[in-house]
Amino acid sequence: MSIDKLSLQTGSPMSNLLPRVTWGGGGPTVPVSSKNFGEAVPDIADIRNNPVMLNLFSRLGMLYRLQKKLNVLSRKNARIIPGKKTIACALRACEETDNQDVVFAGVEFLGDYHAEEETVAGVIAHEYGHLLSDWNKGLNPDDFSWEEIFEMRKEEEAAADGYAGKMLYHMGYHPEGMIRFLNKIQKKECHKYHSPATREEIIRRSFEDSRRKQNQMINLKSMFREISSNPFTQRLIAVA
Repeated sequence: MSIDKLSLQTGSPMSNLLPRVTWGGGGPTVPVSSKNFGEAVPDIADIRNNPVMLNLFSRLGMLYRLQKKLNVLSRKNARIIPGKKTIACALRACEETDNQDVVFAGVEFLGDYHAEEETVAGVIAHEYGHLLSDWNKGLNPDDFSWEEIFEMRKEEEAAADGYAGKMLYHMGYHPEGMIRFLNKIQKKECHKYHSPATREEIIRRSFEDSRRKQNQMINLKSMFREISSNPFTQRLIAVA
């Protein structure tokens, strides 16, 4: 993979946002396989002259806040960085990223949706789902037909949608923004994704399942508090 070192001034705003490498050409210069489980890696976007993006990626900005929340919830230590010609994509730790998990957030996407935080949160949470997956580890894509690869990719995307629904609940967002966005950019089932209706169902069910489990936990804690604070119950337990 072609790698170009960033030549940024020490202490500049951009130097705090980007890893020490950037990927030239958006992907491998010489493919190692005739097939690929993933997609080409986006180039890092230079946002030094874009005040909107600088604000989003700053220490007080939305992307940094999402990064902190998702790192805690996922127990990862990923970085969200600006990317070009992508909505969002994830790259698990590898040599090219200095062994750090990276999520690319497309600056074009952010330019259109930076005022819709729950939408951005859903898209980024979906990418964190990919960071937690190792579905293609040890697999050689040339051992599978294109149909098999498409099916595996589709199930991987469905799992990431489910993770997004779960994380949206735990971060305190609603899934409506992400669902509206998916219905806008995707009109039917394709080789990579289930239909928009199926994806919406996955996200909603995951969101509601997380809500239900959280409510069950709260109810159980409340029940135990009532038992432990009841003197009559305490005496019965002591006698038993």
